[in-house]
Amino acid sequence: MVLRLSPKPSLAGTLLLCGVCALMPARAHAQQAGAAQKAAAESLFDDAIKAMKSGRYADACPKLEESERIDPGIGTLLYLGECYEKTGRTASAWATFREAASSAQAKGEAERARIATSRADRLQPGLSRLTILVAPESAQLNGLRVTRDNVAIEGSLFGVAIPVDPGRYHIVASADGYESFQTDLEVLANGDSKSLQIPALKPTLKPAAGGAVVSAAPTGATGASPVALAPGAATVAPASDSGPMNAPHSGLRTAAYVAGALGIVGLGVGSYFGVRAISKNSDAESFCPRGDKCDDEAGVTLTNQAKNAAVAANITLAVGAAFVVTGVVLYLTSEPERTARLELHPMLSHDTAGIGLGGAFR
Repeated sequence: MVLRLSPKPSLAGTLLLCGVCALMPARAHAQQAGAAQKAAAESLFDDAIKAMKSGRYADACPKLEESERIDPGIGTLLYLGECYEKTGRTASAWATFREAASSAQAKGEAERARIATSRADRLQPGLSRLTILVAPESAQLNGLRVTRDNVAIEGSLFGVAIPVDPGRYHIVASADGYESFQTDLEVLANGDSKSLQIPALKPTLKPAAGGAVVSAAPTGATGASPVALAPGAATVAPASDSGPMNAPHSGLRTAAYVAGALGIVGLGVGSYFGVRAISKNSDAESFCPRGDKCDDEAGVTLTNQAKNAAVAANITLAVGAAFVVTGVVLYLTSEPERTARLELHPMLSHDTAGIGLGGAFR
């Protein structure tokens, strides 16, 4: 898509300057949204400080968390660490103080970095820790998932004493084709250290046709062939993996249809505004002959309406085209073993400005 910049302003030129026209309102909207977010963060921070002064730390911590999420700040982190400490969440307080120290050092705020570091160092000796150990038979399973209160624990942390807040935790270990292991564990305050051993998970047993009981564990987990466990029962092969493998592609195809439909709607709306712009421009010319300076108020109004409709047409046509291209890419990549590459790059010269679209499919 190439935009020709004519030395003489015209309706056609206005219709084609979609990139510049689209960026200006978007930037203004982003600035307004940013200001509103900062105002919300300040309000949350002020409420949290009032709650802390009244000793209501349980009310203050969530507000400080949200304020930090909206508008991160070193001061907010320092207060949040203090709030965590007052509510007994020592590991969370320690981690927050360390984050505040790192941010302060990066910004050259030496005094705040010193305060945050000293508070973290003071908490570290009393941290409680939890170590998750996993049996080798379970560790080698494909798709093993271990969670602590529904939060995933990365495999690299198995066997590592992780600082945790004192409290009771629900631990779950699971893998496809195996029975889940679940247990509750309580970690006390003041430097308590607990370890939990995840045992070897047991394969799930399912009844086969004729009453036979067959292991449903994936053969790739142990390297053994599927075996019938009841006398006289036929060997039952595991279910084909074609369904799960195709599931992501099915989702991509659905997304392709949605993107294509949105693109068609965008093109339709853009066409409407384009026709409206041409019509308004034609009406304006009846009041202001082309090439003459227009002093007629009605002509000026119609010309402005034509330009506004042209801008709307530019934006909606560009967005619609982008959705259509996205839909095509998603549709083509929804087929297994097929990939696509889409590239957007600027095209500029002394009399042109635009965006180039290219790519490859295989």
